[in-house]
Amino acid sequence: MVTLNYFILSTQALSLVLFIGSIGYMIRLNRSELKSLARLNISVLTPALLFSQITKSLDRNTLAELWFVPVMYILLGFIGLEWARFGGRFLRLPDGFKRLCMLAVYFSNVNSILIPIIKGISSSPDSRFLLRDADDTPDKMAGRAISYGMIIGIMNNLLRWSIGVAILSPPESSTAAGSTNSLTTLEATSESEEQISETSRLLTNTPPSQHVAKDSTLGAIRSIGKRVWHVVSPCMTPPLIGVAVAVLVVCIPPLQHMMLKKGTYAFSAWSAVETCGEACIPLTLLALGGQLSADRHSVASDPVLEYNAEQYVSKKKQNAGILLVLVGRFLVVPVFTCAALIVIYLYVPWLIPLLQSDPVLFLTLAIVSATPPAVNLLTVAQKLGMFETEAARILT
Repeated sequence: MVTLNYFILSTQALSLVLFIGSIGYMIRLNRSELKSLARLNISVLTPALLFSQITKSLDRNTLAELWFVPVMYILLGFIGLEWARFGGRFLRLPDGFKRLCMLAVYFSNVNSILIPIIKGISSSPDSRFLLRDADDTPDKMAGRAISYGMIIGIMNNLLRWSIGVAILSPPESSTAAGSTNSLTTLEATSESEEQISETSRLLTNTPPSQHVAKDSTLGAIRSIGKRVWHVVSPCMTPPLIGVAVAVLVVCIPPLQHMMLKKGTYAFSAWSAVETCGEACIPLTLLALGGQLSADRHSVASDPVLEYNAEQYVSKKKQNAGILLVLVGRFLVVPVFTCAALIVIYLYVPWLIPLLQSDPVLFLTLAIVSATPPAVNLLTVAQKLGMFETEAARILT
């Protein structure tokens, strides 16, 4: 009976995706409108959602106590990533589509799936075995579960909007030309800096050795800074910045308390951000349905487009990739996650004391490991302008 209740609660939460996605399918958004929605979602709504959820659900002590969750997420996610990589190579999937499948297996749906399921489970009378002690309540239990999930959500979004975007982005075709141009620019800059340095030395009558040492040190610092920025800048997306700012606020309790104190202007500003964030998930699901509708009608009205799509990623390869993602997302990752948690619980409980003292932690990690791919995968694909059709098919 308990299993049946959990099944009903889970399907009710998943029906949210079906209902809103169906509306997006029926209104038939065109591709330019989908691009605009993706831009709005990435630039404003997603950062607002992440900022409001993290600052509301977490505190500094929780972040410190749950240090192992991000570590476990990365290690177990790596297993799913390797599953998709080797499976994609075995199935001979196109390289770009294989990278999309890797991201679909790695990044789970935390925001739009976990919270409704946890709230539904906590409201059930059969969930009392998940309470920590006699003083615990279903509301407190749900709050802790959401906090645990948000820890995973932080890592999920940090990696998806940085490394995930970098992995899915197409390789630069003009790397050689860009390198040559950069080398020429650096040489010209170096020559001009030497001329300026020499002029400065003559005007100030400072010994050349001091200028050489100073200029070489500054040049090395500038060079290192440019190299670091060149690596980091592609990862600095608005959602990533939203997560970073939220973590900073959580790490400063007075600032977090000021933002969440009702009746203040700071709380009004935070509430405005939260209101914007609440539109993120519905808009993403509308875009998912709209993408499916746009793909179907564009292919039906243009045989050439269908031929080109088949040449790029055939339906057979798409189906193989979808099967690869489903097995990885709903079988491989959950099995390894639950096995790792059971081993820790039985043999090394000192590694994660909270796993024994709070039963809802095990449930939360198990649910997250078995949720569908992140819906924002479509938003990333739409933003980059590639694999939108394939991403929509994977998510449905």
